[in-house]
Amino acid sequence: MRKIWAVVTAGLAVSLAATAQDEAPKPKVSKEPLTAEQVAVYRAVLQGYTNGTDSPLNVANKTEPLDQSGPFFDKSCVKGLGLESTDNSVPVVHQLDLSVAPNKKFVLVDPDRQEEKIKENDPQKLMKRAIDGGEHVNERQIGDSVKQAFATGLFTLTEIRFDKQHRYAAVAYSFVCGGLCGHGNTLILKKVGQGWKVSKRCGGWIS
Repeated sequence: MRKIWAVVTAGLAVSLAATAQDEAPKPKVSKEPLTAEQVAVYRAVLQGYTNGTDSPLNVANKTEPLDQSGPFFDKSCVKGLGLESTDNSVPVVHQLDLSVAPNKKFVLVDPDRQEEKIKENDPQKLMKRAIDGGEHVNERQIGDSVKQAFATGLFTLTEIRFDKQHRYAAVAYSFVCGGLCGHGNTLILKKVGQGWKVSKRCGGWIS
């Protein structure tokens, strides 16, 4: 029962987030390129997420705002970090390029086009045919459907918020592969030498 409630809650949170996103001001794409520091943080997140797998990952070629008032953001995650202030009147996002995704494991994609592919390969479509249409569905079909959904899923990064000394960075990500197929997390990365390492994960969700 707890697992069912968790899925329902996550699905409701996704719907609320989508509604809030529709009502929010449209983000402005920055004309400034990513800094070397921002590139390093994004690369650390991507490398950590794909560690241990060689499967290609579809990465949205544009970031999203880091919504600290959204249902997936755990404010305790950034407590005491003293993040730099930002102008919240018009959210700013960035285009990502190959400096962030330097090898063939990462495929930069247009998020709007990829979302269409996600809809086409949503595992819910197969389950709906089985439940509503009475179609016989075996385990192999379900497995193939989920595998295809993951292959066409979309990984999206948010903007980064640094602390005032640029020793810590807050960033979130989401991976969506269908209406009830996805997960995400908020990460705090700490600067170690010339690189960045994940020091905390919080505000995770799954659907």
